[in-house]
Amino acid sequence: MLKVAVFNFKGGTAKSTTVINLGASLATAKRKVLVIDLDGQRTLSFGLGLDGDMPTALDFLQGGQVEPMATKVNNLFLIPGALEMFQLQTDQDLFTPALAKLTGYDVCLMDCSPGLGITSVQAILSSDRILIPVICEPAVLKGLSEAVQLIREERPEVPIDVVRVRYRPRLLITKEAEELLTEAAPELNYRLLKTTVPENIAVAEAIAHAIPVTEYASRSNGAKAYRALAKECQGVWQ
Repeated sequence: MLKVAVFNFKGGTAKSTTVINLGASLATAKRKVLVIDLDGQRTLSFGLGLDGDMPTALDFLQGGQVEPMATKVNNLFLIPGALEMFQLQTDQDLFTPALAKLTGYDVCLMDCSPGLGITSVQAILSSDRILIPVICEPAVLKGLSEAVQLIREERPEVPIDVVRVRYRPRLLITKEAEELLTEAAPELNYRLLKTTVPENIAVAEAIAHAIPVTEYASRSNGAKAYRALAKECQGVWQ
């Protein structure tokens, strides 16, 4: 099972949205996918219609017997989040024993909370790859470089992929940010994925309806982009 931590220092970078729709697109491509909601805000759980369901990721990390829940998408399973994730404190490695119990999945996407809380740090340490969604805006490189440098201090060789989301190609600030991201990739040692996910109202509407955009509006630009992202990730993550 490939373990991918989806992380960004900042909130509001479409991190949970990316987990929902990338996970659904991978599942549609006949991969058995598990998504784990590690963020106390629980956007991932809400967006899949399972917010408030039990047991949660907190139970999972504390050694409970947790059976991932089937979602409305075939081959896509969820361990829901819990508000109490914000209060979790421990010096023990919770992720290695918990993840070792999981069998039969091709990919596990872990939706980390913003910042460097316990669950985000341990998810990063236990992952095979890191995926960082970013929005092309003037301060994008500052937050990204800080995140990458902190990750590299603990995981010098872990592959890091960066995906541009809520992408608005006509804006000057987008073009300027894109140049910075491209130039910084070799120095910071991350892969800037070719697929971009456009700003698309259908993506936001899909979350409100608690289903992935690939199910809500399969012909929308957002759905097409996430399917393309899934295809690219499958090639990169071989």
